[in-house]
Amino acid sequence: MYIARVPNRKSRPAILLRESYREGGKVCTRTIANLTNWAPERIVAMERLVKGEFDDWSGEMTSGEIFGVLFALKQ
Repeated sequence: MYIARVPNRKSRPAILLRESYREGGKVCTRTIANLTNWAPERIVAMERLVKGEFDDWSGEMTSGEIFGVLFALKQ
């Protein structure tokens, strides 16, 4: 999976969550979600998630605004 930014001529670019796969030796893409209307912080977090930056995250060092959300989900 990856985040793709597709330019549009007269409007802002579309930001899409996509998946690549092979079908009969040909590379194809499938759009999973349209992230265009998401807040920029959420898009950056999704990019980091897709890249695997949170794979070794233990959850021990949580601070900032996200702490309340993570605490509520854990409970």
